[in-house]
Amino acid sequence: MGQQQNQITAEDTADYLKGQSKLIDKIVKENMDKVLPMVVEKILGIQIVSREDLPESLQHTKETVPDQLSKITDATGKTYIIHIEWQSEDDATMDNRMLGYRAMLRRKYQLPVQQYVIFLARPKSTMPYVIDEEHLKFRYHLVALQQYSHKIFLNSPEPEQKLMAIFANFDEEAPVDVIKKILYGVDEQGNGELNKSRYREQLRGLIQLRKLGKEFKIAMGTITKFKVEKDPFYQDGVKKGIEQGIEKGIEKGEAIGRHEEALEIAREMKKDGLPFEQIMKFTKLTIPEIEAL
Repeated sequence: MGQQQNQITAEDTADYLKGQSKLIDKIVKENMDKVLPMVVEKILGIQIVSREDLPESLQHTKETVPDQLSKITDATGKTYIIHIEWQSEDDATMDNRMLGYRAMLRRKYQLPVQQYVIFLARPKSTMPYVIDEEHLKFRYHLVALQQYSHKIFLNSPEPEQKLMAIFANFDEEAPVDVIKKILYGVDEQGNGELNKSRYREQLRGLIQLRKLGKEFKIAMGTITKFKVEKDPFYQDGVKKGIEQGIEKGIEKGEAIGRHEEALEIAREMKKDGLPFEQIMKFTKLTIPEIEAL
């Protein structure tokens, strides 16, 4: 009986993947203000002369809160609304969603609208982006970041933009090397240990989309070596042997990262109203930890 209760169903797995997707979307949206200008210029090819962020809420429902809205004037003198959605998974209803946004935006702002869906997961998406019916023709721009070189993002001076390199094309470069460059980049420009730690944890979450956990651990091992003199945990490891100390440091960092990730996933699952027992099954957290979220 106990074994049957602990069995993970297909529905449980779907809930877990939904939680992971929400975590990735949350991280991307946290950095959106710094990421957006570069994506608009380098990926969408729009030269902005002036920009005004607009309220994101169109109605008081979850389904009608766009990810990013701006009123812009481009280098050709045209003024219009630019609407961007970030997607970490395919949505079979995306064409209808974007059409709904388009209608509401045109009605509210009385301006032309340019719409883009930035796809983070794979080089291609199966989402429908065209509607061609009698008396109705509609299209939005579907852009997959893996069609663009990671160097576009790595060459940026902003840490938040460097993180986006994990979604881009690695140009036949080894994933471990790309991850190292991202980690070095955010460490050099992270502006304080607290920010550096935050960027590393964000990368740990984003990297799940490309299933590069093993490569991340190897890359983190390189970064960890530079923390030996600062971290008492590593100092103790040095006394017993530098390699053993670094390995323990990596394991400790991994454990902390996994716990933080579990807390974030549990927080999203709790928001969705999932039972505590189900949250415990996926995250391995205790009831007090989940209640405290």
